[in-house]
Amino acid sequence: MITEGGVVAKSLKSRTGRIVAAIVLVGAVGGLVLVMRASAEQHSWASTEGVVQERLKSGKSVSVKVEFPAPDGSKQVMTLSENGSAHPPGDRVTIRYDVENGRVVEAALADNDQAHWVGGIMLGVLILGALFANFMAWTPRPRD
Repeated sequence: MITEGGVVAKSLKSRTGRIVAAIVLVGAVGGLVLVMRASAEQHSWASTEGVVQERLKSGKSVSVKVEFPAPDGSKQVMTLSENGSAHPPGDRVTIRYDVENGRVVEAALADNDQAHWVGGIMLGVLILGALFANFMAWTPRPRD
């Protein structure tokens, strides 16, 4: 009698199962590295304080239009994704921005670290599951 768990373990030990388990593990580790690099890169950007002008909602995503002082002293308005807490118009927020040739080329709300944490934790759980699947896939089959 083969139980449902036995079928899963048996199919995981197949060549295809081993390849899929390895690919999932490599993909999850690669995704975690990308999330960590993006977070570290944003932490190295300059920061300033801005004021939320407008809150925009499109489907499930929410963004805010923020006015902040650019490095050259002028005022700049950008629409930024809101991944952390909700910011009503008039709210003061910290902006991180990347500058190239004296111009702001990319910006993000400083409180979007929460999104990086959530993505990192989800990928960490996926890595643990993939490690378990690889352990199951690559352990020798029991001899009858």
